[in-house]
Amino acid sequence: MIQAFIKFGDGRTSTDATQAGILAALRDPNATFWIDMEAPSDDELAILDDVFGFHPLAIEDTIQYNQRPKIESYNHIGDANQQGYFYMVIHGPDLQHFRENLRTKELDVFVSQRYLLTVHEENHRSITDVAARAKLDPRVVLDPGIDLLLYNILDHLVDNYNPILDFLQEEIDDLEEQAITDPKPDLLPRIAAKKRDLLNLRRIIGPQRDVLAILTRGEVPFIRETARTYLRDVQDHLIRAVELIELYRDLTVSARDIYLSSVSNNLNTVMKTLTIITVIALPLNVVTGFWGMNFELLPIGSQVAFWISIALMVGTVSVLLMIFRRLRWL
Repeated sequence: MIQAFIKFGDGRTSTDATQAGILAALRDPNATFWIDMEAPSDDELAILDDVFGFHPLAIEDTIQYNQRPKIESYNHIGDANQQGYFYMVIHGPDLQHFRENLRTKELDVFVSQRYLLTVHEENHRSITDVAARAKLDPRVVLDPGIDLLLYNILDHLVDNYNPILDFLQEEIDDLEEQAITDPKPDLLPRIAAKKRDLLNLRRIIGPQRDVLAILTRGEVPFIRETARTYLRDVQDHLIRAVELIELYRDLTVSARDIYLSSVSNNLNTVMKTLTIITVIALPLNVVTGFWGMNFELLPIGSQVAFWISIALMVGTVSVLLMIFRRLRWL
């Protein structure tokens, strides 16, 4: 599916997403436009080459899913496209998708001074939110400039990381609490899985800081200083996200250490209990086994000897329990 939001040089607006409509906007040197392609077919992807003349490597990266975040400059131009452009790969999540699949969604972006082209296989909330405004009037998103349109999309995309981070914090808190109160054997694999999720998220968000850094340092000539100021705010949010992920990784390692300590403490408690039972049973075995409980051999009579042995065992156990309690072993 292709969406087009076009503002021609004479002030006309259009949402004609056909190849002819896009080509007309590209040939108008004063036109600005945004083309969005969601789950494009092969015929729709052909526009990247037939109309825009993008570099084959950039088109190949767009077709192949799960590219790492990056930004590249190209000067390869087609017949109608007489300007260089930048190709970007950015990843954005949403909470529901992250809960179900534990991964982010890729967004491929071609951007120049006059146009922005976004390609994605899955629905992006950041695209949907901005496109909803553009459908009312393309001028709303195109008049401020392509660089600010790019900022709006990136800002919405990065904001979607906040619910993800809150969700991860809640899960890590639950892991820590369970590690303290109920350290079951299945907890350790869950902690290891959470650590892998954080590593994967760190691997995705980390390079995106570098992409934003390039946009904010003036290395992209058509991004104005006003837009760079806003993009620096997006970069700060990404830096905060990376720092929180590093903190969550440390908390996950801490939860693992707490789990191992809890298991060790529980084992020590069991061993202490078994040791106390053994120590208490030892004098009972000595008393009962000294004569083999054959009281008839004693001169005081079997009945008296029996009660004396019972009193001796009860007294020994009582003394041992008092000693253990005084030593705070019980």
